[in-house]
Amino acid sequence: MKKVITSFGSAFIKDSEPLYSEIELIGRYIAESGYSVCSGGYYGSMEAISKGAKSAGGNTTGITVKGWNSVPNKYIDEIAAMPNLMERIVELIGIADAYVVFKGGTGTLVEISVALELMNKRSMPEKKMMFYTDFWKNMIEILKNDSDELKEMINRNVYFINNPDEIKKFFMNLNL
Repeated sequence: MKKVITSFGSAFIKDSEPLYSEIELIGRYIAESGYSVCSGGYYGSMEAISKGAKSAGGNTTGITVKGWNSVPNKYIDEIAAMPNLMERIVELIGIADAYVVFKGGTGTLVEISVALELMNKRSMPEKKMMFYTDFWKNMIEILKNDSDELKEMINRNVYFINNPDEIKKFFMNLNL
């Protein structure tokens, strides 16, 4: 079974933005490295990463919410519709072998926080978390001030990557 990279990021990134194209390229690189891509299944960063993965023949999964009016994007192979937002977040985190994080808002913040907290409390194994650009860097630095244990866990697992070529190298060398 292929290892899964879950992406977190904004649904509001437009396909006309340079970031959309960069995320699409990252999705391609992830698929070319032999991983499946999982996302929230809707638009913006979720669509871009899925589109990129599909362009390389990769497998994509969208974790959606039953009853939401949004339709999953057309690049999703498998849809898992969760009964509510919290179960969606838990599934996105649990299915992953590693994460890639893009700019986002409160939803992305919750996903990052829950993943880090589950690792910090040893409720799940530690997993690598790659942040694309420094968008979330200040938040991560603030979290390191909480405790030495959290700081060490973050230092072992969190990476900031600033261009698609760096992330390609990262995934080519990632041993999950």
